[in-house]
Amino acid sequence: MKKISPKNLLFVGRNWSTMGANNTFENLLKFFPEAINVTSKDLRGFDNRVYRYFKNKTGNRCYSSLSAALELNVIKKAIGKNIEIIHYWFGDHDYYYGYLFKKFFGSKIIINLFFSLEELERRMPNKLHLKRADLITCSGKAQIDYLSTFISSSKLAYLPLGIDTKSFRPLKRKNNRDKNLVICVGNNRRDYSTLKKIYLILKKNRPSIKLKLAGSLQAKDNFINHPEVEILPFLPEKKFRNLYNKASILILPLLEGGSSQTLNEALSSGLPVITNSFPNLLDYTNTKAVLSFQPQDFTSMADACLELLNDEERMDVMSKNARLHMLNYDNSIIKKKLISIYKSYLGVKINEDT
Repeated sequence: MKKISPKNLLFVGRNWSTMGANNTFENLLKFFPEAINVTSKDLRGFDNRVYRYFKNKTGNRCYSSLSAALELNVIKKAIGKNIEIIHYWFGDHDYYYGYLFKKFFGSKIIINLFFSLEELERRMPNKLHLKRADLITCSGKAQIDYLSTFISSSKLAYLPLGIDTKSFRPLKRKNNRDKNLVICVGNNRRDYSTLKKIYLILKKNRPSIKLKLAGSLQAKDNFINHPEVEILPFLPEKKFRNLYNKASILILPLLEGGSSQTLNEALSSGLPVITNSFPNLLDYTNTKAVLSFQPQDFTSMADACLELLNDEERMDVMSKNARLHMLNYDNSIIKKKLISIYKSYLGVKINEDT
């Protein structure tokens, strides 16, 4: 077993401005504050002819000029350092040429994947680079099933998305939730057409219902004839968490199943969820706090929502189940799991005492 210091780790990732407090990459950097990191904050510019050339050579829509700039910066940061592990946190976006670093630096290349199975097919037709990584950490077990058809299972590990359960937590008061408030959070992969149909059924059967959409600018056109629906493009962190605590249900109709950040935030806040069934979400929705339906089944989703809103006792049980479920995904647990993965799959032990 090889022992290394956190100083021998290099993490690569972009700084998503929309992720807020539940930014998985920022949390990763907090796990190992002594590690070297390459982030988009380091870049002064990344849209030039050279970066576009490397982008176009991949044949993948998910790889951008920003991705190429990040990979080039890995070389700059790694020169003269004893880098044992290079871990691409948003590997589905930012990794392609990194396997070449193994020759230059003798480093192990790990990539993290968040993409849904549909996105892996649609946005990453060229997967040759995945085979050349030393290890792929996947946010869903369905990804492992998919990748194992062409990559050895010995190079695939399950690393779920974590959550700061101290920041996203229920309020102590039981009567804080608005029984007429349902919310939808986020933009990516959201099925706003189905959400609108759900809302119309709710409004017909429960005229006092209120729908708020946070971080959902793309939904504006769907609800243009419904000015009573409140669309909140951006919320400060405190107001964002308060929205989870004030609402009674998160309605999350999806076009496809990818990462589960919104699910984790809602469940950690004790908020019951109504969403759709997708393979890549099963690891997170396997709790009585989540009701899953087939995609576009707006009638069943609306009926379930109405039943819940009229059953306070069941809502309370689901809220408790949601919180207990998410305690298993606390960031402290995910850090231990990541260290264990390095040890089990790479034969490397992180010595944090050095």
